[in-house]
Amino acid sequence: MYRRRRRRSSFARRTPPQVGYAVIGVCAAVVIGLFVFFIGQSDKLAPPTQEIRVEVQDAFKE
Repeated sequence: MYRRRRRRSSFARRTPPQVGYAVIGVCAAVVIGLFVFFIGQSDKLAPPTQEIRVEVQDAFKE
């Protein structure tokens, strides 16, 4: 019902807000870099394309 405030030590340093933004930016850059890397790997490691044929003439004779 009531919110309690956490008590901070008088010796604890507060982190500047820019650090949080920097961490978020670095994480976003890593995620985008991994995305680009795995897209490139999927192009390189893909099996060669093969032609697939399905005969459907017998199904339409009825």
